[in-house]
Amino acid sequence: MIEQEFMHDLANRIENHVRNSKGFEEDSFVNPFSPVDSVSAFAAARRIIAEHNHDVFIAVAPEGHVYGFFFEHFGASVLSVHVGYPPRECSVLDDLSAIRGRRVLIIEDDVASGTTLRLVLDAIQDAGPESIDLFLGRRKHQQILENIDLRINRTYLPEDILQAEQQAVYEADFVRAFSRPSAP
Repeated sequence: MIEQEFMHDLANRIENHVRNSKGFEEDSFVNPFSPVDSVSAFAAARRIIAEHNHDVFIAVAPEGHVYGFFFEHFGASVLSVHVGYPPRECSVLDDLSAIRGRRVLIIEDDVASGTTLRLVLDAIQDAGPESIDLFLGRRKHQQILENIDLRINRTYLPEDILQAEQQAVYEADFVRAFSRPSAP
């Protein structure tokens, strides 16, 4: 079992990461700036990075950066797009020329109506990615998966790609990874 103080400290680091990311909104009241399950987010990000199936990572700000934190921990450079609430338009916050002909992973917390995802896909489609996959950080029962746009090739949910019997290993690796002081 991971100590509550440890998890609280990490939650503060993640929130600071989100606050310093492109697309942060002070008044974002819809979703919290902390992961539902940090250990699963960490383990899923590690597995996805290790598979080498993606060249470019794009977080849907602000909540996507909650999970982008873990991808960056494993060396991924995460670009930003922003969709406010209610979702009406997608703002591209980074140069997307790097995604032309590349395999892209969109990092988001959830899919409800699918509007946010459609706006993001419309915004990045002209940049010409080879393929687009989706990582969703929240649990499956918190998603409306039938609203995932057909332009998405594969959807990653931590509970689908992780093995429950490995939970103790994930937790030990997680504690080792984040027990070290964070970089300034």
